[in-house]
Amino acid sequence: MSIYAYGLLVPIASPLVLPLGMERNTELVYSSGLAAIVELEISLEAIQATDERLLQAVLTHDRVIQELFQQTPLLPLRFGSGFSSQEKLLNHLEKHQEQYLETLTQLRDKVEYTLKATPCTLPDESDTIDARGKAYLLAKKQRYQTQQAFQAQQCQQWELLNQLILKTYTNVICETRQSDVRQIHFLAQRNDSTLSTQQFSLWQLQCSHWQLALSEPLPPYHFLKNTLM
Repeated sequence: MSIYAYGLLVPIASPLVLPLGMERNTELVYSSGLAAIVELEISLEAIQATDERLLQAVLTHDRVIQELFQQTPLLPLRFGSGFSSQEKLLNHLEKHQEQYLETLTQLRDKVEYTLKATPCTLPDESDTIDARGKAYLLAKKQRYQTQQAFQAQQCQQWELLNQLILKTYTNVICETRQSDVRQIHFLAQRNDSTLSTQQFSLWQLQCSHWQLALSEPLPPYHFLKNTLM
């Protein structure tokens, strides 16, 4: 059995509502100005025994982190972070205390957003062209030119979207996980109330050839140092 660790935080005066973990309630383990959110007596092998249990464990991991992040700033740890004993957990926290506290200080007022951009497509009207001979070929050519112009505008809008976000936010990461879907991760202030209303509406208006979707405020998953567990 292991001590499963979900994340790290700086202890606060007000009590936290600790969520239910994979099998039992989560707890806080304290060490020199740090606290780790943990669940006791978890078998890492058991939660990965089947695809169903693994998926459920991943979902629980994310849920626990999200519920706590809504209450206080924290550093999410990678899925599967476990320690064989409380002594080893405390030794780890003591060894990396300076790094963890520095990262918590840098990100304490920040939340991560993910902007998902899916390219729009022009409907294929080739079968609806009511023409023959040269007229048909001309219509096909015009249709091709329209598609090329649309795709060129789409590329321009994508560059514009990046510029608009970089103009406001300094911590930005772009990803293309699929050929037809792109994601932009960026850090914003926790109290940035204009983001989901004014700015997002402006981005969608200026990038009409893309379907945009903005996530809920998330822990800073993409902006943690590689050495963070």
